[in-house]
Amino acid sequence: MTAAARRELALAGRVSGVLWLAGAVMLLLTLPLPGSTIEARWVVAVVAVFAVAWGGLMLFALPSAHGPVRVTHISTILILAGVAALARVSGGAVSPALDYLWFVVVYAAFFYPPRQAAAYWLGCGLVHALPFLYDGRAAEANLARELVVVVPMYCLVGAIVVAGRELLDGATRRASELEAEQRRVTEQQASLRRVATAVAAGSPAAGIFALASLDAGRLLGAESAAIVRFDDHDRVSVLGRWTHDETAPGEPHVGVEVPGSLLQRLSCGEAVVRDEVAGKARCVRMAAPVRTGAALWGALVVVATAPRTFAPGTEERLHDCADLIATAVANAEDRARRDSEAAVDGLTGLPNHRAFRERLVGEVARAQRHGRPLTVALVDVDGFRELNDRAGMEIADAVLVEIGELLGQTVREEDVLARMGADEYGVIFIESARHQALLVADRARRAIGESPLRHRVRVTVSIGLCDLEAATSAEEALRRAGAALFWAKEHGRDLCWLYDPAVVRELDERQGTRELDRAQALAGLRALARVIDAKDPATHEHSERVAALSARLATARGWAPGRVALLRDAALVHDVGKIGVPDAILLKDGPLDDDEFAVVREHAVLGARIVGDVLEEEQIAWVAGHHERPDGFGYPAALRGDAVPEGASLLALADAWDVMVSDRSYREPMTVDTALAEAHACAGTQFAAAAVEALDSLARRGELMPAAARLHQPTA
Repeated sequence: MTAAARRELALAGRVSGVLWLAGAVMLLLTLPLPGSTIEARWVVAVVAVFAVAWGGLMLFALPSAHGPVRVTHISTILILAGVAALARVSGGAVSPALDYLWFVVVYAAFFYPPRQAAAYWLGCGLVHALPFLYDGRAAEANLARELVVVVPMYCLVGAIVVAGRELLDGATRRASELEAEQRRVTEQQASLRRVATAVAAGSPAAGIFALASLDAGRLLGAESAAIVRFDDHDRVSVLGRWTHDETAPGEPHVGVEVPGSLLQRLSCGEAVVRDEVAGKARCVRMAAPVRTGAALWGALVVVATAPRTFAPGTEERLHDCADLIATAVANAEDRARRDSEAAVDGLTGLPNHRAFRERLVGEVARAQRHGRPLTVALVDVDGFRELNDRAGMEIADAVLVEIGELLGQTVREEDVLARMGADEYGVIFIESARHQALLVADRARRAIGESPLRHRVRVTVSIGLCDLEAATSAEEALRRAGAALFWAKEHGRDLCWLYDPAVVRELDERQGTRELDRAQALAGLRALARVIDAKDPATHEHSERVAALSARLATARGWAPGRVALLRDAALVHDVGKIGVPDAILLKDGPLDDDEFAVVREHAVLGARIVGDVLEEEQIAWVAGHHERPDGFGYPAALRGDAVPEGASLLALADAWDVMVSDRSYREPMTVDTALAEAHACAGTQFAAAAVEALDSLARRGELMPAAARLHQPTA
């Protein structure tokens, strides 16, 4: 018996008790009333006392919630008998006791099935007709006519109550089903959130599948559940498994086995497959396919044995769970693919700089833990910039790919090869002492230098190496390998060089000299830029203003002070390429025609070449790209979106801002508010959205003002 049925039985017992007590009270009230025609008052008194006792028993003594249904039937039959006895001693055909029969009609209609209720209604009609047997006044009292009306009314009223009860039961069932469905949806959503959270957190695949199988098994009421993957036509891998409490008494462990016939039916596209096995205990297996796109990835399999049989609707819920798992699988694979792509260089297919550093940290820790040797090497292509300028980007990229292939053919399979930058590679020589690694590196150097590459190009490489005897950490090993590489470059290129402390001292001295030379060269470039700005009164001190605003924008973007200084230096000379633009075009009062504008467009490339021997590679890219646009309509390379370096985007906005707020011969300067609105209107097309956000932050702090006033403000 279900819990709902037990509650209904308890209510029926209590209502029956209340009816008996109410009838007893009414009987006792009729005894002293004048004019009553009760022939044997002692019978009425006995019936009243019995009614009180039986009603109390039904209310308080009998455990109605757990008692048998027949108790309520006995109580109802006793009511009919009591009414018949009372009618006999209180007027027969005209006895008011017959009105108690309505209690039976309504009670039976509400608590009994329709057939049983109809039997009680007919019983009420028979009791009502009993006075014909002993009361000679029945004919005079028109009892027959009354029966013709009353008995159908018993049935009609009872039927109305039954219909109302069925309607109420239907509404209750629908509410219960809706609640159960809502609970199921909530549980499924909670399951999906748990699995999705595990995927987003980067949990191992084994943990994700174990969690998914646990949730599916519990949601479906299974004894065990598993997620299987179809590796090929002959092999199935169980990736996640859950089993109900194996130690619980009466709960034998059932393993998840997937018969070949079941797999074949799944592979044919069946949505849910049911497989029943007869034995000592009836075993039911159900499986739903897990698909990623149109491909069959695997299946969710659940198992139950008697008495743990599946509830109705399990097939649909199993299919829903399989869809949730398919979503988790797709997300996990997508995440793994993105992680893999993020760690791979797009040109050569080798691990990139980030992946190399992460691997180096792990390998250094392992080598130090076990006392094993390890050597790091940095490989740089000699004269790559000149090759790029001379042969073009396409050929230069092909050369980089070939060099990566030659390095891969030379180093061992267990070594780690990666592309570290534009023209630089890194190698981790696993369990190789410095001289062993030097021999392999030199063999690679000779192979590259002696091999004619495609497009009849020949290049050489310089290599610097450092082992763990000269470094105590991954970063230190990488830095000292870079120092050795610099030494190889300084000593004629096409060399392999091992790190040595004496090298560092000499490098420090030479680096000081190089920094002085660089500072002098940069000062010369700045002087040249000021000369270009001074040609036109409208551009007087333009480069200084652009440099100041670029530095503030970079600071607002969270750049480190060192990189802010690099951007300021690049901005000071960003227009140095205009030295190649004729004054007739540069100083023209009015718009330029297409040919004139084509000449102006060359100044970015020319400027990058002029600063190429003074500035760092990143600064050169900023100078070359300060007229690029996120929408791809900039120049010289028509870069789009994130391909435009952030420094170039900040420099482009600072350059345009100075033009907007400065006085020009052909228009009045814009106000700060008007220029800011113009920048917002061009965000995402002419200007990078992040650069405009940085400009906004300066505006909120009151650091944007007309160009002449802004020049003398602090520059961060």
